[in-house]
Amino acid sequence: MQYPEQSFIGKNGTLYLLRSPRTQDAPKLISYLKQSAQETEHGISYPEELDFSIREEEDFIHKFAQDRTGIMISAFEGDTLVGNASLSAVLDKKKTRHRATFGIAILKDAWNQGLGNKILSELIAFAANTGYEQIELEVVSDNQPAVRLYQKLGFVVYGERPHSFKLKSGKYSDELLMVLKL
Repeated sequence: MQYPEQSFIGKNGTLYLLRSPRTQDAPKLISYLKQSAQETEHGISYPEELDFSIREEEDFIHKFAQDRTGIMISAFEGDTLVGNASLSAVLDKKKTRHRATFGIAILKDAWNQGLGNKILSELIAFAANTGYEQIELEVVSDNQPAVRLYQKLGFVVYGERPHSFKLKSGKYSDELLMVLKL
C-alpha cells in the first residue's frame, strides 16, 4: 500500500517528509540500513550482513507498494532518508492473517524528534483500518527508549526471549515480546 505524502515537524522544528519509498530510493534505503545498523546494537543485523543489491531492494519496495495488507513509511529530512518502518502480516496464512508485525529504525541524528511516535501511530492506524486485530513486535530489552515508546502507544509485554542476540563482544541481549490489541 502506498502511504500518502505528509509533512511532519520534529520537536526541534525540523521539517520531515513522510512517504512510501519509491524504487529510485533503493540506494538511499541500503545506505540508511547500513548506517542504522552501525549506530546501534539493537537492530537484528550488522552492517556487513546487509549485502543485498539495489535490484533486490527495488523489488522489496515494489512488493510493499502493491501489497494491500502491508505498508512502508520512510522519513526524509530534505533528500536524506532518516527513518523507515514497515508493517506486514506475520504470515500469509488464514489462521494468522489477523496478526501484523513491524520493524522501525530512526537514524541517530533524528532521534528524540517524535518521528518514531508519528510513524508508529500511522502504522497502527493503517493496521486497524486494514482489519488486523493485533500488532506484535520484539524489542531488545535494554532498548528502554523504544520500550517506553511502545508502551506509551499501548503495547504490553507478554513474554521474554532470553539470549536472543549474541553480540560480537560475546554479550547476550534478551528480547521482550510485545503486543497491541486493536
